[in-house]
Amino acid sequence: MLTEILINLFERDLSKLEDEIAAYENEAAIWQVREGIKNSAGNLCLHLCGNLQHFIGAILGKTGYVRDRDREFSDKHVPRQDLLALVSVTRRTVLTVIVGLSPESLSQPFPEKVLGEMSTDKFLVHLYGHLNYHLGQINYHRRLIQ
Repeated sequence: MLTEILINLFERDLSKLEDEIAAYENEAAIWQVREGIKNSAGNLCLHLCGNLQHFIGAILGKTGYVRDRDREFSDKHVPRQDLLALVSVTRRTVLTVIVGLSPESLSQPFPEKVLGEMSTDKFLVHLYGHLNYHLGQINYHRRLIQ
């Protein structure tokens, strides 16, 4: 079933996100940006959490989360422990909401028009791809900076 697959993938890669942020030897390095790289790992982490908390938490789960996308990229030097706590909360939200989705709700159009009209199941796969894309950038950033 698709919900089980999504739960396994989001669980695995949100755990990897925690591992990547924790793996920086120097906390300040999380926020460094080198030439040719637009975003720090810290900002990508904030962006991923904001994205998932908005689309899965607020839109599908009605959590009341209010996204401030600009701050995802403008905030700097958020302590590592705060980033890790945010990832943990995001993981719980994502998994709780996905577990509660029925097969019927997955086949319905996603409630917010984002990339044209798309079914909820396809949009969740898109969100997973977005997570994985930025997770790869964070991994590259960490290895480049260290």
